[in-house]
Amino acid sequence: MSMTKRPSGPAAPALAMALPIVERLRRTVAAENDDIARGRPVPYEAYSLQKNQGLLELNRLLPALGRAGASGPLREALADLNAKLEMNRRALGVQLKASAAVAEIIARAIREGQSDGTYDARAWRRARE
Repeated sequence: MSMTKRPSGPAAPALAMALPIVERLRRTVAAENDDIARGRPVPYEAYSLQKNQGLLELNRLLPALGRAGASGPLREALADLNAKLEMNRRALGVQLKASAAVAEIIARAIREGQSDGTYDARAWRRARE
């Protein structure tokens, strides 16, 4: 006989279904965070699909979970997921800023490379000095 306490009441099936979903989300977000932190190639699309699927599944359970409220292992799992998602948000924000900076450098180099300097105001300023 198992000593594991199983959820009881009307929301028990939803609670039992929610824990594996949250655990899968936690593993996905942790793996993405790890890839970013280690500088490895990140399969953003694959991680996004996995996170979207997990969040969709949780959303579908919300009506049943709302009646029971999160407690015990589910509350702990959700708190850990929330912390991992916050780290993920920050890491992705840094990646996005870095990508935007690189894109701006490339765009500037292309603009400057396409100009022969004829109409460049810098040339006129240099001539006056």
